[in-house]
Amino acid sequence: MAIADEFGPDALTTRTLGNAVGLDATTVYRYFGSKDVLLGRLYDYVIGKAIATCEKVQGAPRDRIRAYVAAYRSAFSAHPNTSRLNSHFGDMLISGQSEAPNSAHISRLVVDAIREMGLTGRPLALAYQMIETFVAGASLLDSGARSRGMTVRLARIKAMDPGGFDSAVTDQTIVAELSEEAFWLTFDQILATIEDWARST
Repeated sequence: MAIADEFGPDALTTRTLGNAVGLDATTVYRYFGSKDVLLGRLYDYVIGKAIATCEKVQGAPRDRIRAYVAAYRSAFSAHPNTSRLNSHFGDMLISGQSEAPNSAHISRLVVDAIREMGLTGRPLALAYQMIETFVAGASLLDSGARSRGMTVRLARIKAMDPGGFDSAVTDQTIVAELSEEAFWLTFDQILATIEDWARST
């Protein structure tokens, strides 16, 4: 994690990790098997950090889901470089080289809360997919609030010259605040839609 945080995930290889912990790179390779597994396990480790802060949350299903998502976003905001490891994580799962217990666990927490709302079958799967797609995608973009992502967003706003809000968006801090507010406004709408489905079934 220290290597990825300081130098970026591309710098994390079996060789750099071996040097950091005083082991031969082949020893590290034998443990992880591939770079995808090394980086995928790091991604899953960050999700584990999120779970540690929210697993025992009580309350209504909606409140629990919100807490899980807030913890997920917070963990990746604390380690913005690791949010870019999603493709390695996917490659690791597809190849079957390693499991991702933390990712599976947080997904179960969300699915259990949606099921508690009253959804099953296809509506349950669709509701989970809505949450996963939005949260993972937005968090990938927004974790850049601590690095390059907000610089890019600010540049896009200035390049658009929208005339309506350009004077209100003057620096990266404001862009980051807007990103956070937009995330929660949209996520609350997703949860409201899921609750409406549950009431109508």
